[in-house]
Amino acid sequence: MKRITAITLTAAALSLMTSPIFSVSNDLESKLLEKALIEGAITQEQKSAVKHYLASVASEKKKLADSYREMATVSYGGKALTQDLRTKKLLDLAKALDNLAASYESLATNYSVTEYQKLAKLEE
Repeated sequence: MKRITAITLTAAALSLMTSPIFSVSNDLESKLLEKALIEGAITQEQKSAVKHYLASVASEKKKLADSYREMATVSYGGKALTQDLRTKKLLDLAKALDNLAASYESLATNYSVTEYQKLAKLEE
């Protein structure tokens, strides 16, 4: 019995040693990849690809803002105060996404690392 317990504990210890010490959320991972992409673009082709990427991100954010505005107009019934709070929250999200989309468009047209750092501060 002691032998089985020792083997089990050894196997558990080995499995902990091979697992990652920390994990990164998908949002953080995409932000880090975006940062590396933007700051690492050196050649004209790379910069052109980054500009295209930034323009498409801005377009996606605009579409998401439009969908939030559309969801704000839908009434699910219930109490008026709850409905008003939901509408306000969705419209605030849409406005924030519009600001973010404008920042991405600005960054796409005026591509530079300093512009990206301004955008990173805005996202926080």
